[in-house]
Amino acid sequence: MRKLIIFMLFLLIPSNNYANESSRVLTLNEAINMALQNNPTLQVSDAAVDIMKAKVQNAKSNLYPHLEFRFILPFVERESQISMDQLIWDFWQTPNLIKATRAQLESAEIEKSITKEDLILETKIAYYTTLAQEHILKATKKILALNEKRLEQIENLFNLGRRSRLDVTKAKVEVGNVRLSLITAENNLEIAKNRLATLLGIEGDFNYELQDMLEYKIVNLDLDQAIEKALRLRPELKNLMVKETGIEYNIKALKNKLYYPQIFGRAAYRFEGEGATGPDFIAGIGIRFPIFKGFSDLASVREAQAKLRQLEANIKATREQIKAEVKELYLNLKLAEERLRVTELSKQSAEENFLLAQEEYRLGKSSIVDFMESEALLAETTANYYKSIYDYKIAIAQLERAIGEKIEQ
Repeated sequence: MRKLIIFMLFLLIPSNNYANESSRVLTLNEAINMALQNNPTLQVSDAAVDIMKAKVQNAKSNLYPHLEFRFILPFVERESQISMDQLIWDFWQTPNLIKATRAQLESAEIEKSITKEDLILETKIAYYTTLAQEHILKATKKILALNEKRLEQIENLFNLGRRSRLDVTKAKVEVGNVRLSLITAENNLEIAKNRLATLLGIEGDFNYELQDMLEYKIVNLDLDQAIEKALRLRPELKNLMVKETGIEYNIKALKNKLYYPQIFGRAAYRFEGEGATGPDFIAGIGIRFPIFKGFSDLASVREAQAKLRQLEANIKATREQIKAEVKELYLNLKLAEERLRVTELSKQSAEENFLLAQEEYRLGKSSIVDFMESEALLAETTANYYKSIYDYKIAIAQLERAIGEKIEQ
């Protein structure tokens, strides 16, 4: 009968497989791929690239014939016609304009790659942060269990007259503080999950389990070489230089338009109309040169020149900003490395203390509270150690983004 009751109780307890049936493990690479597929910021970048492709095509349109059909009813003096204009030469105005728009297209493609790299970095940070918060929450639960057990023990001793009411009050306050810490840990975990879900484009519940990534290697990095690589590889700096090239070509195109004419050919077939002797065909070569447009072209040149000066200053400022950013992230990496060493030593000490407390509790030399205290200490130091691992991984990812390439580990 006893075996039957145990068997029935076993059947009522849900297995881990069934409990986790609605969720699956999401690796970091899967999360990154999901973000790249679903995040709307990349779709915005795709649209920007398509816009610039259309502008390049529009700039090239001057190289092709322009056909026009004009029909007027009733016919009056051969007003209805079919005509074609073809640009012959505009003194490099159109070629420079095409080069300027191609530079803008390249800039849009670089900005798309920047958005992609930023999205990958944000996904890594959100992924690592969520894992760290999960471990912090587990440790906080163990600390709460310890304090609740300690409160129970103090209340029992108080009932026996061996503890004061002040001791009970202090224990209750400590339990309340830990419960607040638990609420904070739960909230931080939900915020981290929500941030990750937003990056991945997930709507509704986040039904995924993240895969712990606790393996790491200490990186050896030369700061001067890192700064040199960053100045050479950073897409933000490349983007500014490409924009500078585009503005230079645009200035040339505007000056060509201001100082040189356009030579074009025109052919037209005009329909017979009232008062006309008959339909005819005309063709010829012409020159188009605007004499005065209220200084609008000259103002456009000056505006472009001012933008060029502004961009040159922005390039210098960006170079200095990149140097400062790499230095700061390098220092953050070294700080994360030191925290990693300290928390690892603390974890090792807590493990030794836990094994000793476990043996003493088994031999009856210590109480359950002493054992739970060592267990909670181990959980806390382990969570801190795991968090330092993920902080170190985040520091590496941020430095890789700042340099523009992966760091050898």
